[in-house]
Amino acid sequence: MTSATAPARDVLTRAEAEARAARVRNVSYDLHISMTRGAATYRGDVTAQFDVEPGDALFLDFRGKQIERLEVNGQPLTPDWNGVRLLLPGAALRPRTVVRVVYENAYDHTGDGLHQFIDPEDGQEYVYTNFEPFDAHRLFPCFDQPDLKATYALTVTAPAEWVVIGNSREVRATPEADGRLTRAFERTKPFSTYLFALVAGPYHVVRDAYRDIPLGLFCRNSLVKYFDADELFLLTKQGLAFYEDFFGYPYPFGKYDQVFVPEFNAGAMENVACVTYNERHIFRDPPTDNQRQNRAETLLHEMAHMWFGDLVTMRWWNDLWLNESFATYMAYLALVSATRFTRAWTDFNAGMKAWAYRQDQLVTTHPIAGPVEDTDQTFLNFDGITYGKGAAVLKQLAAAIGPEAFRAGMRRYFQRYAFGNATLAQFLDALQEGSGRDLHAWARLWLETPSLNTLSVDWQQENGRITRLRVLQTAPEEYPTLRPHHIEIALGREGPDGRVGVETLPADVDGPETDVPAAVGRPTPAFVFPNHNDLAYAKVSLDPASLAYVRDHLERIEDPLLRQLLWSALWDMVRDQQLKSTDFIALASDKVQYETDLELVEAIIARCQGALARYVPDDRRREMFHRFFTAAWQALRAAPPGDAQIIWARALIAAAQPGEDLDLVIALADGRESVPGLSVDQEMRWDIVAKCMAYAVPDARERLAAERQRDPSDRGQRAALRAEVSAPDPAVKAAAWERFHGEGYGSLYLTAAAMSGFHWYAQRDLLAPYVEAFFERVFGIFETRDKEFAQTYFNHLFPGYRVERPVLARSERLLAEVGERNTLLRRMLREANDDLLRAIRCREFAAS
Repeated sequence: MTSATAPARDVLTRAEAEARAARVRNVSYDLHISMTRGAATYRGDVTAQFDVEPGDALFLDFRGKQIERLEVNGQPLTPDWNGVRLLLPGAALRPRTVVRVVYENAYDHTGDGLHQFIDPEDGQEYVYTNFEPFDAHRLFPCFDQPDLKATYALTVTAPAEWVVIGNSREVRATPEADGRLTRAFERTKPFSTYLFALVAGPYHVVRDAYRDIPLGLFCRNSLVKYFDADELFLLTKQGLAFYEDFFGYPYPFGKYDQVFVPEFNAGAMENVACVTYNERHIFRDPPTDNQRQNRAETLLHEMAHMWFGDLVTMRWWNDLWLNESFATYMAYLALVSATRFTRAWTDFNAGMKAWAYRQDQLVTTHPIAGPVEDTDQTFLNFDGITYGKGAAVLKQLAAAIGPEAFRAGMRRYFQRYAFGNATLAQFLDALQEGSGRDLHAWARLWLETPSLNTLSVDWQQENGRITRLRVLQTAPEEYPTLRPHHIEIALGREGPDGRVGVETLPADVDGPETDVPAAVGRPTPAFVFPNHNDLAYAKVSLDPASLAYVRDHLERIEDPLLRQLLWSALWDMVRDQQLKSTDFIALASDKVQYETDLELVEAIIARCQGALARYVPDDRRREMFHRFFTAAWQALRAAPPGDAQIIWARALIAAAQPGEDLDLVIALADGRESVPGLSVDQEMRWDIVAKCMAYAVPDARERLAAERQRDPSDRGQRAALRAEVSAPDPAVKAAAWERFHGEGYGSLYLTAAAMSGFHWYAQRDLLAPYVEAFFERVFGIFETRDKEFAQTYFNHLFPGYRVERPVLARSERLLAEVGERNTLLRRMLREANDDLLRAIRCREFAAS
């Protein structure tokens, strides 16, 4: 039976999952996958065994091409299959039921399911799986929900020269008559379907061991020259040692493989004993140390999941945050405790918490822990609240109950629920035992209410002494919860030599107004900051005197974390229309050149780029771009060779506008201009070519052809597509638009690359017809295409570069038309409209 051409909506509700879990237990799968080099399809043969309570029909999730045979308890049945659900008649079920399905399926090219990739450099074929949250049924029929854990016995028939990797060790390989090999893997421990993995292809492998745990690192052959296995193995061993000691539970899955795979949608995925990574973690150009630290965080995040997520798994996706928040918190703890990246908490504050703050201020803010009604909602919740806010709150929790109590609670948790499923309440119970704290009350305030608070300070002085200091706490009108915060207040003062010293006062804030009597009588400060050392999860609004001092003298403050927090406060004031975007860019252009902390430099640059893109009034864009470009050029020439030069060169290229600024970066690429110690790497060259194409530089096509020859890799293929679509040519835009809505460019990754070149602010008149075209087409895209494609389409083609009220009004009309008909589109429209309205207000404020 072939699946319907338009299958039913592929979603599982919580109610359906609970009903199925109430009937089914003791699940196992025996799965055989057969792959032939160069084919568009593969074959599968799965036998599922499970105990089941008697009752009505039961369904397996399966999204495939064709079912050739269905047997239930040895009896052939005609499949009752709508393309996503395979119905098993209640009368055919037995207390111990055996279901066999023989099928054919097409490879995926979206980064999910079983993804197939052909390397343009050498023609080699690679495949891998990616299933979170609800895509294991794209490979084989199964109960695709986290609380129906199963064991898996996998066999794979594939070309003999391919490497095949699964969740367990290979136990034998049998030659086939056609020259292929059939490899069998030992039956796994129980785990959830979304953690199943199959990776195959002519991967390059490097092997090592941690005690008796075999370690493997894998990458494509064309990337071997960039593969720094030594650093990756070192981090892996440091992480395993740290986690085994911290959790008091040995690594549970026998071997640990890490595979870098092409066209991967996420940063990485924690498949049991077979972690897959986006290839951006293999550095084709010289990386900065910040990039290496970010990669280390990803590696340790996925490793933490082997315990939290894989060994013990949430029962349903409402506790997804606990998986991701815990892994994020533990990754940063491991970085500072077990690796050379001892300042990683600074990066956490600049990156993870900033992401969380932004997400928590959107109209779609949600509790860290809240109801998730179906798998579509789960797809939406891989966000800054789930990762960043949850991790920040867990960090506060660990500090509140103490590191030893936190560690003891985690050890109880793993011992109690190993190879099973657990809920947030059970997690809190394990931590609460012996802590002396009511963690459920804490959870109600921090985990079950949305949005965030803002802290500010109101203080008076007389005759050089503080007479009163109050901490004020506010909450958005829609989410009025005020929370308790343990904070440290920084009182900054200049000494006779101009250096800034900081006195710290602890305070417990609870309610809208908290007096700090310890401040009374102390010398008048130059500035006050009410979240020193970043103990609170809260925004900070600077009082007028502190703002004035910081604007003039921020670079005098020696503590890099405090400088970072002050820059964050300034940025929040821009977003809240308390500080003009143009003033922020001017301030950053003047001050950032003197900043020595490169993580902070990158954060300031990113905020300037965000302001330039959307918060600056149209009539001042060119002026502000040039001002920042000039600052970047000065900083680049003053920077020592290495990371600082790389960071500033990237910023320079990003800020270059047509005219003398773009001419300068072209001259750098050509070698007609130089900075001692700087090498313009391939990624920079591609960014310059894209700008040359977008701004119709006379020799742009010759430059594109030269870079194609210089970089024939998959990266070059994507960069060339982006550059081609960037051309300000009506015929080019029309042809690309048709391909976006038709056959695409061969894979979602390639199509996304082309989409990324479609919108350029300078081409706004040329692109005007596509504003309405987007709003007319986008609902159909979300109704008929995969979620990953739909999300990519929206992110690249929503006309957000036009910060205009008519565009906002058109988008709001579409939102009203969509209503509740499409959850994913509704949320993305709400967030885009919220961002657009904020950008409009920031522009209007800057122009006032």
